[in-house]
Amino acid sequence: MIGTLDIALDADQAHPAWRVTTAGRADAAGWLVGRRAEEAALLIPRVFNLCASAHAEAARGALGLSSGDVEGGALSRQERLRDHAVAVLCDWPAMLDGAPDRDALKGLAGGSADAMGALRSRLLGIEIDLAGGTARTLDRWLGGGASVTARLLAQLRATLDPAWGRAELPTPELAEVVAALAAGAPTVPRETTAADRWRGTPMLAELVAREGMSLFVRMLARLLDLLACVDAGRASPGDHPRSPGAGIGLARAARGLLAHRARVVGGIVTDYRILSPSAWNLAEGGLLGRMLAALPMGAQTPMLARLAVSCVNPCVPVRLRFGAMEEARHA
Repeated sequence: MIGTLDIALDADQAHPAWRVTTAGRADAAGWLVGRRAEEAALLIPRVFNLCASAHAEAARGALGLSSGDVEGGALSRQERLRDHAVAVLCDWPAMLDGAPDRDALKGLAGGSADAMGALRSRLLGIEIDLAGGTARTLDRWLGGGASVTARLLAQLRATLDPAWGRAELPTPELAEVVAALAAGAPTVPRETTAADRWRGTPMLAELVAREGMSLFVRMLARLLDLLACVDAGRASPGDHPRSPGAGIGLARAARGLLAHRARVVGGIVTDYRILSPSAWNLAEGGLLGRMLAALPMGAQTPMLARLAVSCVNPCVPVRLRFGAMEEARHA
C-alpha cells in the first residue's frame, strides 16, 4: 500500500530530472487475516474510504459474498462521478488560472435526474453525444465553445504539444492481474486509468492514431468517463470487469482497475491482497514516471506536471515540488 507520493524536480543540474518517491506499507490488507468474511467485507470500505464503494464491490466479489447494495456498481459509479467532476470543474480550471466551478457540484450526492441533467448541460453546453461520437464530433464541440469545459479543452488542444507528457503502456491482462496479486505487486509495466474504457471507441482510437496518449487525450478520456457516470442508464465499455476466477473481485474505480484477492477457509480469511490502480501507475518505470520524463523544461512545467498527475489520478496524497523553477514563475 503506497501511503504518500512526493514528486520533486531537480532543475539545478545539467540534465533536469524528476524524483518520484513513494512511502507506505507493502502489506495493505494483512490485518484482515483471521477475521470472518462478512466482517472483512464491512471493514474494507471503511478503511479504504477514498473509493469505498469500489473497494466494497471488489471485496464482496473476492470473498464470495452476495453483492448486496453494491449490485450493478451503482455506488462505485457515483464515486467515479464525484471524483471526475471535481477534477474537470474545479481542479483543471484552477491549474490554468481560471475559476473553479464549485456551484456545479451542488446536488450531485443525491444523484437525481435533475442534478445529472444540470451537470451534463454545464459540462457540454449543447445537446451532443460526445462519448458516442468521432473526432469530427469533438471538433464541432470544441469549436463551438458552448461550455467552460469545451473552451478549456480547446485552449489546451491549441497550445499543448502532443509529445508533452505522452506515454503509453498496455492495460493489464487478467492473467497479469492474477500474477500481480500473487506477487503482491505488478510484475510487468502496465497502466490502468480512466482512459482504459475509452481507448477502443472511435473518437479516442482516431486521436491516439494521430497523437498517441497525449495529455489532451487523457483529459478527454476522463471527461468521457464522467459523462458515462452522468448518463447512468447508458451502458458504457468496461463497466463491469470480468473476474478471472474464484477468490478474485474486480471493480472499476475512478483511477482504473481495482483488484482484490481473498482466501477463505471455513468462513475465515486466511490471506488477502489488494492491488490498486496506483500500484501499476506509480511503479518504477510506470506510467507517471514516463509522463513526467516526457515533459519539457520551462515556465509551464509546473502546470504540465499538475495536469499529468491529474490524468494519472493517484489514490494517495501528492506533494509536487519544483524548486527554483516555481519560485521564478511566481516572482
